[in-house]
Amino acid sequence: MQYWGFDLGDGESTLARVSSEGKSYPEIVEVEGNKVIITVWAIMRDGEVRIGDNAARSAAAAVRSAARFKRRFLNAQSDSAAMIRDFSARVFEALRGSGELVGGEKSNSVYVGCPAGWNAEARERYQRIFETIGFPTPHVVSESRAVMVGAIQSNSVRDYIDLRSKTVLVIDIGSSTTDFAYINKGKEAEIRTGGEVALGGGVMDEVLLNTCVSRSPNAAALRRVLDESESWRVDCELHARHLKERYYSMTAEERAEQECAESLLITYDDPLILDLKMDADTSKTLTDRPCPQLNGKSFRQVFCAGLREVRDSIGSEQPELLFLTGGVSRMEEIRVWCQEVFPDSVIYTDREPEFSVARGLAWCGRIDDDLAHFRADVDELISSNTVEELVSGRLNDLYRSALDYLLDPLLEQAVKPVLLDWKNGKIPRLCDMESALQEHIKVYLYSEEARQSLHQPVTDWLLSVSEELEQYTSEICRRYHVPERSLEISSALTASDFSLLEKLEAKDVLAGDTLTWTAVFVESIISILIAMLCGGSGVVLISEGPIGMLIGVLLSFLVLMVSHAMGKKAIDEKLMTANLPLAIRRMALSASLPRIEAPNLGISDAVKKVQLGQLFSDEESDSAASSPAQESGRKRHLLPRLSWGSGDSISERRMQAIRNRIRQNYEKLLNSADNEDLLALNSRMSRDISKQIESRLKELAEQVEIPL
Repeated sequence: MQYWGFDLGDGESTLARVSSEGKSYPEIVEVEGNKVIITVWAIMRDGEVRIGDNAARSAAAAVRSAARFKRRFLNAQSDSAAMIRDFSARVFEALRGSGELVGGEKSNSVYVGCPAGWNAEARERYQRIFETIGFPTPHVVSESRAVMVGAIQSNSVRDYIDLRSKTVLVIDIGSSTTDFAYINKGKEAEIRTGGEVALGGGVMDEVLLNTCVSRSPNAAALRRVLDESESWRVDCELHARHLKERYYSMTAEERAEQECAESLLITYDDPLILDLKMDADTSKTLTDRPCPQLNGKSFRQVFCAGLREVRDSIGSEQPELLFLTGGVSRMEEIRVWCQEVFPDSVIYTDREPEFSVARGLAWCGRIDDDLAHFRADVDELISSNTVEELVSGRLNDLYRSALDYLLDPLLEQAVKPVLLDWKNGKIPRLCDMESALQEHIKVYLYSEEARQSLHQPVTDWLLSVSEELEQYTSEICRRYHVPERSLEISSALTASDFSLLEKLEAKDVLAGDTLTWTAVFVESIISILIAMLCGGSGVVLISEGPIGMLIGVLLSFLVLMVSHAMGKKAIDEKLMTANLPLAIRRMALSASLPRIEAPNLGISDAVKKVQLGQLFSDEESDSAASSPAQESGRKRHLLPRLSWGSGDSISERRMQAIRNRIRQNYEKLLNSADNEDLLALNSRMSRDISKQIESRLKELAEQVEIPL
């Protein structure tokens, strides 16, 4: 594949070509024997269309000729589009005729430059021109981007400064526009550009021609010729441009030793002589004289204002390097003005500024094609099952991590309140506790607190998945010489980057609306309680300490006898539906040993009353006596009894037993291969999470612009 860069400038045009094979440097292609094509178009009397030097030399004899017609393209009423079409078609024919352009779209791709200030509509209209004349797959790229690509790819610039780690401002001064491109660590950043301003070397050409005409003794006659004959104006402006370029290419010693001047013979009606001259005074006139083309401002004023506007737009990260390109960049004054506005920046001028855009455009073609293949390979990775398989293979790690973060707060806020209600008789039966547990667990898992608790485990888990995925993305990056960091989705990654927490509920990694996880919690808790109440396997300690052990042994013996008569399943069902006494409930869950209370017959209260009456007056004794409500609250009992104290605590050993049972059942569920609810949840989770990761991966691939 051959990639062509066509820099159709307002004053001069150039062509560059680079192959897709290897890493060759773009070569400049001659058109009609010239590497630099003067952007001049002329129609001869026989209908022949001429371009470049042939058109310039024939301007006086042409039916019509035009120069600097590209700058009028944004004016839809002008004939600029037709001139661009005819000029470009002739370039295309010359390339075909010389054998430089061989084949069609399958073997050629053309990139055409445009000013950075052109909007999307103007670029589309511009591209259609080249499509109609048969350019192979034309693409329109801003000239500033082309210069930026050329600067990055240029070996001379790479030797001068590492563009991958520096900030660079590229300044392209063309014939009609000045474009700015700001590169921050290898990536183009959007800035306000001067590309929309009619500021270029062509303005100086016009000022030079008008200055020389004004100095002539035949000024009036010369102005009449230039006003009436477009062909002669084009010819005179071209001579003025060449003289200006020759002057700025001379050293100070050369300017002092030899005169930079030229005389033209104009044969319109009567012969006229136009003397063109460049010297120090004329140079100052070109840069400092206000002119109507710039709304009454000078070239220097507009250029420096553009520099300051760009400087302010960039902000704190000012450019470390200024890269100057375009024919006018050879002017020493340009370097001085740039240094005044950017005093801390190093200034570099391209060795061949007239070819910078064309070479950059050709590079854009090869780079864009490489990027197209790069993104196609990323898309192929995304369309495969690789990401989903990586996610699916690590889901159990996510579930375990989520349990570690959520189990304790879930037990404290959802399970413990239900256990206390059952212990204190507010929930009559274990089967009623089951539904209460389900509701409390569901409320917690849907809470914002649960969602926030998931943030860290999900972030850590995503990092592990991303690091494994980067084994595949790094290979793609190396294949196309793209920095591997370009697809490092693990860099500074959090769960919020993937919008996973917007979709991922705590219920997904611990619950769900099916039996899957909720059943693990409820079944574990109920089974522990039944084991505490009926012995389970061996002797279960219903309460802590010697008394609890004794009670446990006795109850275990009774349960064993009953189990032989009723069966284990039957006794479990009886316990689930039984309204157990508070004493049994409190023995199962209390955090402290019971206290033995002595018999209470009410005698001690009467004695206390008599003693109080002796110590105080009748009034004071009455006030000190218990109220009827308090008296009735004291229940009398003939025998000693057990008191379990406060009902607002649960044995930590019981809670630890519940934790252990939940973890055991949880792990058992994760290792099951035939649980349909779990399989369905895993399928949905793998699909949703991998979709988020793939979307982020595609975003990163689209952000890759320039392989460095």
